[in-house]
Amino acid sequence: MNNQEIIKEFVVKKFDEVCPKCNIEKSLVLKKREDNFITFPKSGFGYHRWAGSLKSSQAFAYNVFSGVNNPTLEFEFPMEVFDNPAQVDVKIENTKNQTIELFEVKMFEIVKIEDIKFKKKYYTEIEYKCSDIAKPFIKFISNVIENFEGQKIYGGGIKQLCSHLLGILNTMDKPDYKDKKFELYSFCFDNPFIPKFETDLKNYKKALMKFKPLVDEFLKSIKVDSRVEYCGFLSASEYVKKNERLLGKENYDYVMKRYF
Repeated sequence: MNNQEIIKEFVVKKFDEVCPKCNIEKSLVLKKREDNFITFPKSGFGYHRWAGSLKSSQAFAYNVFSGVNNPTLEFEFPMEVFDNPAQVDVKIENTKNQTIELFEVKMFEIVKIEDIKFKKKYYTEIEYKCSDIAKPFIKFISNVIENFEGQKIYGGGIKQLCSHLLGILNTMDKPDYKDKKFELYSFCFDNPFIPKFETDLKNYKKALMKFKPLVDEFLKSIKVDSRVEYCGFLSASEYVKKNERLLGKENYDYVMKRYF
């Protein structure tokens, strides 16, 4: 079997273990996408196009975090970027330290090898919501592309993180968030169930480690480093194992059995 077939076999088998009565017939995409979630999300939940796929990062994010007892919990948290918002998978506010924790969740996307590409509007100053951010941000993304030029990485993930950073910068001074700090995490599925995926995971983790100091330098240059931080790679398996009480026993048991 090739790697994609092995991944498919893994996700089908693990889903069958938590939902043996669903009769999925070895299909990768469920006919009822709601079955891919531990509980039905609230009305108005913005399902992704492939939410019913057993490889869905959106379903993974929901299955991990939906049991968190926090009124600020929000999925697909929108932040203004240009004409369309950047949507972060999970937002939780830590009210004790006034911090907005944002989790960009990845599963099997990291196996893709692609360049970092930004649309023309990212290089057009008049498109920016905050004019004082435009030039520094354009310089930042140009620096990111230069630092990863010619390297085989999941470029789409790096581009998305840049968009989220811009979204944070456009959001942080709005009334609801003016006195709060923002932390952005790359929350990655990290079950090394086959050597190839383990290699892909290490490659993406290495790219994120290289990306972080570029972000740190940029945030410091525009003097927001005291309020905005990119925290880098976050192991999903370690996070889940350490946070059973936070996530809730039902979600914890489901996630451990299905994904780890």
